[in-house]
Amino acid sequence: MASENANHIPIYPAPTDFGDQTFRSALVVITNACNLECKHCFVFRKDTPNQPRDKMTDDCMLAQLEVLRDKHEIKSMLFMGGEPMIKSDLVLRGMSLFESSSIVTNGTYGIPSVPGHLVTVSLDGPREANDAIRGIGVFDRVKAAIFDRDPDDGTLVILQMAITRQNAPHLEEFVEVVEDWPVDGIAFTFYVPSREEESELSWHDLKERDEVVHRLIALKGKHPQIKANVGALKLLLSDRCLEATGQEGENCRIKKTLPLYIGEGGQFERTFCCYGNNVDCSRCGAYGVFNSAWHQQMESRES
Repeated sequence: MASENANHIPIYPAPTDFGDQTFRSALVVITNACNLECKHCFVFRKDTPNQPRDKMTDDCMLAQLEVLRDKHEIKSMLFMGGEPMIKSDLVLRGMSLFESSSIVTNGTYGIPSVPGHLVTVSLDGPREANDAIRGIGVFDRVKAAIFDRDPDDGTLVILQMAITRQNAPHLEEFVEVVEDWPVDGIAFTFYVPSREEESELSWHDLKERDEVVHRLIALKGKHPQIKANVGALKLLLSDRCLEATGQEGENCRIKKTLPLYIGEGGQFERTFCCYGNNVDCSRCGAYGVFNSAWHQQMESRES
């Protein structure tokens, strides 16, 4: 709730104090609301702040993002949810605050036109496999949205599949189905389980995941549309993955990203990592973690 000064200019409460650290990149959960209930969604885990919904007004959120941008020297912001395009006007206003911005969306509200920026559209396999995770009819809605957009508007659009133990058998089929779609690439990440999780989504022994990683590397060799570095994918293998993560996240480079969730009372709250508060770092599969580690290794070798 904003107050006003003598000139009737709104004064918003100060954002949460996250210290004086510099964060070149950040992500913001623009809304906790979502129209889907995806089985693998990390935002709605019980240990992650996802209630109350939309208790921060749009103007207050923008004002606080601007303060945090200046304090922490944030250059790049990722807008996510929930489903961020439920609040598309807020997203578009927020994007103007940062040097570079990107959006992660489920695609069911259409693909936003944001020339010069990245829109990552989540799909988790071909129709049957995707809809088993995201809901009946979602695959066809996303496909229609992809084909309805203007592919020449300057927006960089990438499809991303979150690979789980459940949908991994459909990896090759997914690439075959979408490789001719009007997008700028296909990306992959692996499921990030919570601590002590044993479900149909997670690999209990990462040696079992290795076979899927090798399949993805082979696909990368055949399909240039796949946006992945082979070196980063190799770091995902069970005998090397802790180099990038550490047992408790001590090696993780994306912890230099500031994750902004809507916490209690409508104030921003920082989670342990981008994937929430109760993640199992020893079984992490987030591609960004391993890609960042791979780039660090390359830089060290060149210096």
